[in-house]
Amino acid sequence: MIYLKRPHLRLSIVAVLLCFSINSSFAQQERQAVIRGTVKDAGGKPVEAANVFVKDTQTGTQTNRNGDFTLHVSAGKLTLCVQYTGYVPFEQQLEIKPGERRQFRIRLEEKTTALDEVVVEAKSPVQRVKESSFNVVAIDAKSLQNTTLDLAHAMSRVSGVKIRESGGLGSDLHFSLNGFSGRHVKFFLDGVPMEGMGASFQINNIPVNLAERIEIYKGVVPVGFGGDAIGGAVNIVTNQRRRTFVDVSYSYGSFNTHRSSVNAGYTAKNGFMVELNAFQNYSDNSYRIDNAVKDLETGQINSDKVERIRRFHDTYHNETVILRAGVVNKPFADRLVISLNAGKTYKETQNGVRQDVVYGQKHNKGETLMPSLQYAKRNLFVEGLNVNLTANYNKNLTHNIDTATYEYNWRGESKYNNGKLGEQNYQDSEYENKNGNTTFTANYRIDEHHSFVLNDVLSSFDRNTRSTPSDASVTATDTMPKTSLKNVSGLSYRLNFDNRWNVSVFGKHYLQYSKGPKDVSADTGHPKYEIFSETFTAMGYGIAGTYFWKDLQGKLSYEKTYRLPTDNELFGNEELERGSTGLKAENSDNYNVNLSYSKDFDKTHFVYIDAGYILRNTKDYIRRVTDSYSGKYYASHINHGYVRNISLEGEIRYSYKNVVTAGVNATSQNIRDNEPETMGASASTTYRARIPNIPYFFASGDVEVVWRNFIRRSNHLSFGYNSNYVHEFPLYSERHGSSSKRVVPSQFSHDVSLTYTIANGRYNITAECKNLTDEKLYDNFSLQKPGRAFYAKIRYFLTIF
Repeated sequence: MIYLKRPHLRLSIVAVLLCFSINSSFAQQERQAVIRGTVKDAGGKPVEAANVFVKDTQTGTQTNRNGDFTLHVSAGKLTLCVQYTGYVPFEQQLEIKPGERRQFRIRLEEKTTALDEVVVEAKSPVQRVKESSFNVVAIDAKSLQNTTLDLAHAMSRVSGVKIRESGGLGSDLHFSLNGFSGRHVKFFLDGVPMEGMGASFQINNIPVNLAERIEIYKGVVPVGFGGDAIGGAVNIVTNQRRRTFVDVSYSYGSFNTHRSSVNAGYTAKNGFMVELNAFQNYSDNSYRIDNAVKDLETGQINSDKVERIRRFHDTYHNETVILRAGVVNKPFADRLVISLNAGKTYKETQNGVRQDVVYGQKHNKGETLMPSLQYAKRNLFVEGLNVNLTANYNKNLTHNIDTATYEYNWRGESKYNNGKLGEQNYQDSEYENKNGNTTFTANYRIDEHHSFVLNDVLSSFDRNTRSTPSDASVTATDTMPKTSLKNVSGLSYRLNFDNRWNVSVFGKHYLQYSKGPKDVSADTGHPKYEIFSETFTAMGYGIAGTYFWKDLQGKLSYEKTYRLPTDNELFGNEELERGSTGLKAENSDNYNVNLSYSKDFDKTHFVYIDAGYILRNTKDYIRRVTDSYSGKYYASHINHGYVRNISLEGEIRYSYKNVVTAGVNATSQNIRDNEPETMGASASTTYRARIPNIPYFFASGDVEVVWRNFIRRSNHLSFGYNSNYVHEFPLYSERHGSSSKRVVPSQFSHDVSLTYTIANGRYNITAECKNLTDEKLYDNFSLQKPGRAFYAKIRYFLTIF
């Protein structure tokens, strides 16, 4: 337990090793070389903004308007790569001597076929990952950067992925992957866990412009990511290649929605780099909904009289700035960067977890400040040993305000509430979350057949709650500690027998210590809190393999895994989410089978077919529930015995040259209550019934048509269409009586877009219509989402050398 109680000692040891590695690497300073060149197309015209990089490194740049590039590389054997949308990737193996200056002239051939470049990549940047034994899909975020999508909605087009929102921009979001939602799926930013990064930096407010690609791991997650995912993982990969660029965009749309982003970076020839990422989101969220309205004089609601009304208290805005500075491509470090992430949020609360509960003044605001450090070095000490170390500390302050003395209805009418303080519960309090994270990864490639990965993730959480002197809602729980400490370590071995098959085996160790208030009273109306602490340890393991045969690839994997309760599940959010300190860790046996087929016909037509089967037997499944507490509605989390999840998914994609791409995917998930007895040892009435309030069938489709060289050369016009279907699903268990047969209805929505790019993407204009047919959309029971909406976006992108 010394390892747990003294994380500062462990960090000191890591710092000593880091200093030693930096000092020992200075001897390599004379091993630098320079590669210069020009990239042109088959007609001899320069190719601007082509990606030029050294394979399996972070060393890269882009060509300028004349097609020229310059790379500073380490001497030795390497593979030079050049990629540009619509052209066949270029690769050439080189052996560079120390101090050498090499010149190249590269010609790119135009592709005659390609898999959908807008939605999912199957090759190129993720080729090495795709050929691994893990079931992973990669979204090319670069090709989506002219849209108004955020990261969450960019992923919604992938089979098995379901995004559930409680409203408009900034609303609560739940991400589901093959039936596992919420915190069952872990999110990473360049391999670093995003847990605890604050409300201003979440997947539903981060613009897609920040990412280069998004990797979605279904089922078994590589050890290199660490963490405790039980239902899969998402890794957001930003562009860390060495370059100088400016990327600015702004969009405006319905409900007074404004979204903007600025991404700019500068890299000097000596390796010094500085980068700025800033984005902003604002919306009144003043869309119309259909709901019965309460008569404030009588206190009655006529449920038979539904009115078309506009939301009036749902404003949301956030601002985030990320500043990075450091050095790249140095003998002592491929990347040594410090960064500072600062953000603010403001969110009005229009309604509770049910739409019939209306608020008119309740709101919250927050601030986030997070410094971080990243160090990466290839071939440290020995050839083939690559290390990556990241550390960050996040201080997140949230202020919840509920001080109104008035009651509101959906017309915006108000009535003095007879001196009662607060619309839900009187609150004028702040809580401060402090999150720390250290991630260390070492990859050692012995030769082309054998490799090892070692990963360790240490994270800490501490919350302090303080209230204003006038806050009469202060309870005993506000003064009790709320802390947790997690450590997940993993080791994997990969055997790459030949180009036809490879297999990986791995093991993980999980450890969590948590301490916080727990209600020990049997009377829900009169809670009694005591400090509760618990330490949990477990071992997980698994195996994953893949086999290639002609145009087919098969994947098979098994994993015994654990998912540790998150901080919000344990301690709540001090507002509409109640904590559940006694939650147990989930554990699951996961089986995954995947078969894919890809075929190029006459270099004109391309077909891709993918099918997957997932079986998960989960014990102590953590499920989000809505309940009434002291006369108010709250959300909380419970352990739900045994749950079995059988998911089937399929996808078909087709492309014709670089002109038309189309695809359709569908997911069916059968999540059943497999617990035969209730907590009181009586027979369960929901045994083998479907878990309620979870979609069990959904599908999506998309089509894109591109007119290249439209009006003039290097200008392109594209039309996009996306559709989404969700079959109705019940709010309560299907075993309960007819009075409980409330359902979230079936929905079929359509989005269209038109984008015109000028000068190979330097200037971009996009117009979008979402929910074209103005369907009534619900992800959660009674919580209506926006209707038809229009948006326009302009974007300017320039690379400078």
